[in-house]
Amino acid sequence: MCMKYRLIFGTLIGILTLTESIVFAQGEGDEYVRNALQKLLTLRNVECEIRIETFVDGKEYAARGLYAEQALPQATQETFLRSVYRLDINFTMNSPTANEVAPNQMTLVCHATQDGRIHQISQYVSIEGEKSFNTVDLKKLEDRLKTMQRDVFFSHVSEVRRLGGLAGNMRQISRFYEFSLPSQENLHDEGTVPTLKLTGTLRNVYHKELLEKFGGLNKKGHYPAEFPSDIEIWLGQLDDFPYKIRYSRRASEDSEHLTPLFQESFYKVVLNGQPIPDARFSPLTVPEDIFQVSDETERVLRELGL
Repeated sequence: MCMKYRLIFGTLIGILTLTESIVFAQGEGDEYVRNALQKLLTLRNVECEIRIETFVDGKEYAARGLYAEQALPQATQETFLRSVYRLDINFTMNSPTANEVAPNQMTLVCHATQDGRIHQISQYVSIEGEKSFNTVDLKKLEDRLKTMQRDVFFSHVSEVRRLGGLAGNMRQISRFYEFSLPSQENLHDEGTVPTLKLTGTLRNVYHKELLEKFGGLNKKGHYPAEFPSDIEIWLGQLDDFPYKIRYSRRASEDSEHLTPLFQESFYKVVLNGQPIPDARFSPLTVPEDIFQVSDETERVLRELGL
């Protein structure tokens, strides 16, 4: 896989600065996130537009496209591999040659066989003419999770792969972060959406372990550059859908300044619409000019500590 791609879309998450001056006790807003998770677990399908913003070394890399997800017929709320999904995005690069050779794009499909024996991600990426194709065997990941029987933090491996789909992402957030009470705020990115904005920080029980996995404090006592210490979520007041999610990093434990890491926003969201054709989630075909397909499964397992 292209190293630029890993740095931009495979590292971690991100977000902005705190805007609230009122401080509530952490954990008082957790119920709102749990309710959002329960709503996601009951959805049959989701179709929407998506915008992803990643911040690397002070530069912003934006991607925009389409996202679709559909629950499998046999899915239960406890099932990790409960859905198939597809992400098609185009993105920009802040370099002189950006978009001169070919559009920068990524297509990711999480597909599954009807018997459930195969559940896999296939991903095609083209950046400034450099192309790659890789796969991840999610059945191996699920089997390893069942064997280890412990909490695993997905986001630093690759948030774009959406391990476990939308519900999987929200389950991670609910598990690893605690939230203060929400405030009402309207999103005006594309139309007006009334939301409840929640701010959260990593739970103390996971803070030390995750900090070590990200490399620990440096000599000045600062957090690692990609350490997702804080998060903000905007939940729809009418449907509990997470219309915007931001991750950020504090410079240190006692710092109030947050550095952007990653943000994703969803627009024109349709929940429980008409069934999405199965062909939308068919495995990607390897392009003729791709001579090697990379199986990223073992690398993902290693980075997850599995």
